[in-house]
Amino acid sequence: MNTDRHTPTAASRLALRWAIAAVLLLALLIGGALAANRVLFSPEHMVTDLQKHLAAGEGAQALGLMNATVPKGDAVALDSEALAHTQDGISDFTADDSQVDPNDENLRIVTAHYKADGVDQESKYTLRHTGKTWLFFDTWAFVPSTLPTVRVKANTVNEVTVNEQQIPLKAGVSTLPVFYPSVIDASFSTKNFAADTRGVVVTGPSEDPVRIALKTQPTKAFIKSINTKVKKYLDDCTKQQVLMPSGCPFAYNTTARVDSSTINWSIDKYPRIDVSYYNGDWVLSPLDVTASVNLVEQDLRTGAKDKKKVTDKFSFTAQLTTSTTDVSVVPVTGGEQVAR
Repeated sequence: MNTDRHTPTAASRLALRWAIAAVLLLALLIGGALAANRVLFSPEHMVTDLQKHLAAGEGAQALGLMNATVPKGDAVALDSEALAHTQDGISDFTADDSQVDPNDENLRIVTAHYKADGVDQESKYTLRHTGKTWLFFDTWAFVPSTLPTVRVKANTVNEVTVNEQQIPLKAGVSTLPVFYPSVIDASFSTKNFAADTRGVVVTGPSEDPVRIALKTQPTKAFIKSINTKVKKYLDDCTKQQVLMPSGCPFAYNTTARVDSSTINWSIDKYPRIDVSYYNGDWVLSPLDVTASVNLVEQDLRTGAKDKKKVTDKFSFTAQLTTSTTDVSVVPVTGGEQVAR
């Protein structure tokens, strides 16, 4: 009889325990869902997820996530290795807690902090709340935007290297749509011309392109080639046993009779080669050469012979025709070009 009286009470206690456990489990599930919503389904998480796609070179996924428009230009930096290289200089990327846009409570602004080549930078992203899934989880979408662009300009060459990728130039210019953040480095190196690397950091959208203007410099090989051609031209001039070598910058005037077999020209000091870029062309500064002539003069009245050596400085110019791999030098003396 005692057992029958206590059975309902035990069952009630067991049911109560199960009910409490169920409530606690439900509370834990709801708490876990809310925590997951704050962490995994937050605007900040979408920003860090976007950055992971960029670092992995996953341009299609990043573009779809951003819902961004790609402006006109060479899209090479928007995918694969070229994209990944734009992220090589980005480190320590973190996203702050989102802030409500004061003009629209459905918008959140996320500020991301990072280092770009070791320098502190930040970018801002705007996302819109688009609803919920499974009652608890918020859904967000990046507000549509247009990607920024980088405009690379260089003279003399038809292509440059941008983040280890060859980029063709049209009329010396190329425009590249890029994601942000990104570090864009540009340079080029050819046989005759080169430009040191110049880099820019792109931190957000902009109506105007970020500009990289590469400064072209002649290479040592270019200067050496010009110097070799100028020296050969002058050396050929010294082979003419005349007082005024044809097509040459130096000459000697005298009223005395001179036996041509005694005439010997030599170069004492060759010109210094100085090249600069002017009005769309590479130009050579005026050239100064010091030359000597050895000869025997005969006085027309007395017939006396005088062995002489005369040294003087002469000037001339030369026109350059250049490409990335070759250069021609056309001396100009007395206003006339000398074919060489």
